[in-house]
Amino acid sequence: MANTNTTTTTAIEWKSVKGFEEYMVSNTGLVKSLKGKTERIMKTRRKKIIKKDGSVEFGYEELALSNKGVQYSKLVHRLVAQAFIPNPQNKPEVNHLDEDKGNNSVENLEWNTQEENSNHGTKNIRSANKQSMAVIAVDEFGNIVEIHSSIWSAERLTGFGHSNISACASGKIAKYKGLEWFKIDNEMFNILVGAE
Repeated sequence: MANTNTTTTTAIEWKSVKGFEEYMVSNTGLVKSLKGKTERIMKTRRKKIIKKDGSVEFGYEELALSNKGVQYSKLVHRLVAQAFIPNPQNKPEVNHLDEDKGNNSVENLEWNTQEENSNHGTKNIRSANKQSMAVIAVDEFGNIVEIHSSIWSAERLTGFGHSNISACASGKIAKYKGLEWFKIDNEMFNILVGAE
């Protein structure tokens, strides 16, 4: 039986890095140095970002390029975009279409404005979901004194500011209006309010 699976492989294409002629960048997100006797693929680094909840997120791939003895930190996705993606409208930012900061293939990148970049993908949905999570407020004795279906509902019904409730629920501030605020999932909310 014949194999019907087909895979697409992108042919690697190399271009010089503008302003750094001793380096080349590929359409797949690799960068190589032409310095020395042999060409070598450079190793990138990604900063670890530790979030308030303890989870770890990795930042953009970056590396150091030197020109006339001076080192410059460069983001790989920008090098790929500058080399391979026309930018006739002179947009300042480069967006990862799949939101994976480590996928620097040219097919995954596009030039954007700041507004287009911030409206891309699931960022707004994730932010809205955080604001729509149910919240409770606990007094100094551990008693639940407020239960709301969302931070916005809490603001509407109490007059308290949603950004301060959110900051407290996220652990950025300890208390707001003398209360500790916590985000809870919908199942817990339903139990607390007696919903089926």
